[in-house]
Amino acid sequence: MTSRLPSPRRFAALLASGASALALSAPAFANEVEVPQSEASDVIVVTATKTELTNFDYPGLTSALSLETLNEDRPTDLIELLENIPGLEVAGGPRRTGQTISLRGFGRESVTLLVDGARQNFNSAHDGVLFLDPALLGRVESVRGSAAALYGSGAAGGVVAFETLEADDVLTDDQSFGVRTSVGYRSVNEESRGSAAVFGDAGAFEGIAAVSMRQSGDIALGSGEDLPADDEIVSSLIAGEVDLSDAVELELGWLSFRNSAIEPNNGQGAERVGGLNPLVNKDVASDSYRATLSVSPDTALIDFQATLYHNVGEVDEVDRSINRFIERDLETTGIRAENRSEFTVGGLDAALLVGAEWYEDEQTGFDSRTPDNTRGGVPSGTTTFAGAWAQLETTFDLGGAGELIVLPGVRFDHFESTSDVGGDNQDDAVSPRLAATWAINDRLRVFGSWAEAFRAPSLNELYLSDTHFTLPHPVLGVPTFITNEFVANPNLKPEETETFELGAGFIEQGLFTASDRFEVKGAIFQTEATDLINLQVDFALSPTCFAPPFFAPCSAGTSFSENLTSAELEGFELAAAYINGPFELSGALYEVDGTDQLTGDPIGNLQPTMGHISARYRIEDYRLMLGGRVGFASAFDKTTDPAAERDGYAVLDLYAGWSPFESRDIRIDVGVDNVFDENFERVFAGVAEAGRSVRIDLTWTGGW
Repeated sequence: MTSRLPSPRRFAALLASGASALALSAPAFANEVEVPQSEASDVIVVTATKTELTNFDYPGLTSALSLETLNEDRPTDLIELLENIPGLEVAGGPRRTGQTISLRGFGRESVTLLVDGARQNFNSAHDGVLFLDPALLGRVESVRGSAAALYGSGAAGGVVAFETLEADDVLTDDQSFGVRTSVGYRSVNEESRGSAAVFGDAGAFEGIAAVSMRQSGDIALGSGEDLPADDEIVSSLIAGEVDLSDAVELELGWLSFRNSAIEPNNGQGAERVGGLNPLVNKDVASDSYRATLSVSPDTALIDFQATLYHNVGEVDEVDRSINRFIERDLETTGIRAENRSEFTVGGLDAALLVGAEWYEDEQTGFDSRTPDNTRGGVPSGTTTFAGAWAQLETTFDLGGAGELIVLPGVRFDHFESTSDVGGDNQDDAVSPRLAATWAINDRLRVFGSWAEAFRAPSLNELYLSDTHFTLPHPVLGVPTFITNEFVANPNLKPEETETFELGAGFIEQGLFTASDRFEVKGAIFQTEATDLINLQVDFALSPTCFAPPFFAPCSAGTSFSENLTSAELEGFELAAAYINGPFELSGALYEVDGTDQLTGDPIGNLQPTMGHISARYRIEDYRLMLGGRVGFASAFDKTTDPAAERDGYAVLDLYAGWSPFESRDIRIDVGVDNVFDENFERVFAGVAEAGRSVRIDLTWTGGW
């Protein structure tokens, strides 16, 4: 197979040109996404990587969104929450209930989502993937690239880890009690919102109780149309941690989300005439229960953590026009335990992480309009995973040549899926990874990695049955419909991938002034995939559709999951930042290509060349922050379907934050999103994105 990765010379040129462009015209990356840190900086523990390496030293690309960034950006949904993470795309349109994610060309099935360490496995074709309110979050982390050596199935594309608010996020060292309230308005969907949180720290115990409410209407699109999307959302968080001893801590948490909506059955599409995507009453419910035990005695050999969790996700829809009720439920129960040991062998400092995990997904589908209540595309069944892993972290002193950080790891998994449809599916998989960073000096890093990963076929892919979609009869028309039927394939093989990544990072203190800092880090990657799981839609009208009696029989073909022989994904990511006192400039540039090696056709959740540029300026004397962001993408034509092509776009957002009092207990945030009311569509979205929107938020925080 011929590799089409950029040559080292081209990659160096990309780094240089991208860094120059971003340094001259980009935004505050260190504030928005914590990338390269100087050697004098505090160590950033990126929990998703399970290392104690800074983002600059880690042999891969990671990002972290801090609480400060979340407070300033005021995201309302997944698009706004994750838009500054390179390589990660939120598709599915502007409705919360339809949004899904892709990372480095991999779809939702190959991206692991965590909330406070608990897996979030809810997935559907059109019902969204993650239901949480950004107002209850304290931090977001991402690891881009294969993470299967730690997380097993579903991490070939990477990991996105969400952490909820904690008392320590708001309270200062001399405070034991705090309150935070916030109200806001967003014009594009006439959304009004309010939230309140109470924090407490009583020494051995600290906790939080928070609630957030949102009410919104139809979304005004850049196309000039309105997208039906009435929402009433209530989210709540109750969490606390108690020190059982000097070395033992127990955390308990409950995160809840409720959304009552009126929107089309397919939350990613527009309402269609003829009953093909009718408005329905949709109720979304999500609950995540968690208990985490941490044991850290006064020894470097034990740093143990175990998390037990149970998640329940439900999407219920009622179409009153035909008296139809449909349901999609997924319950995930799991436990993950791991221990980190630090030690010295022969003068070499090392850390060993070992762990084990078990979790089970149980899905239930229901449709009141089918004879056996089977819902098409939502088979009832169970999948069980069990895995164990080890990861070593060590650093070699190379003398005058710097240091070499080596990070090998491996994980073993066994999985099994069962369903009433029949045909059990089970297999084993080994996911090794070897990564290393060459720290040439304090300013320069070169890194590379090799990893193998797998993805077990999902219940939805294995046991598809009943109706996929309906169409008006080609001769008789409405109200006579024909169907395309799902066909189960319980013999699917797991996807297997092999990924190579090569990158570099550079940091310079005192570039133009004594106190400024410039940072840049980027990588090229290539993934070879075999047995890629693909939904094949064999759309074909039966010849009898056109001959009397027309409807006996008449069908629109079948849809089934299949393994493709081989595919290749490749791309690059580049992120940079410049910080000079109150001025911050940062940005990112990235692209993903994919090819079916058998046919030569594009394949995967591909991305055109796209990115963002952001700038912020802080006037400390007035406690004022001014900012702007430009998100952009080139035209997208990596598809064989002309309807999936997209024009390029550039969207400008402006925002400001002001604390009128020196105590900073009151904060006012205002902004205008999509200033020029740009009409654009994201890749793999069925509708245009939101148009111009004015937003305002008022927050009061008090602590005693």
